[in-house]
Amino acid sequence: MPRFVSMNLYERYRDAVWGLTNARQRYEPGRKHRGLTDEEIASKLGLTVEDVTEIRCIAEIEKTPLETYLDAERIKEERFKRPPGKK
Repeated sequence: MPRFVSMNLYERYRDAVWGLTNARQRYEPGRKHRGLTDEEIASKLGLTVEDVTEIRCIAEIEKTPLETYLDAERIKEERFKRPPGKK
């Protein structure tokens, strides 16, 4: 069940959560950095896991361009045509 996060809390932690999350990252062979889980982010920032999850979900919606939603079918088709490891 989604939890209400105040705008103040969201705006204060949005960029920090987004910078640490797996949600925006793709696997890159040879690159050792990985995004953190919501649990790891919560521990690092002193938030609850529920707060981090809600902040991450809202940030994903906010940072994804509308065109991506509208053109999702074509984007998925193109993704399956690419060789693994290519963006």
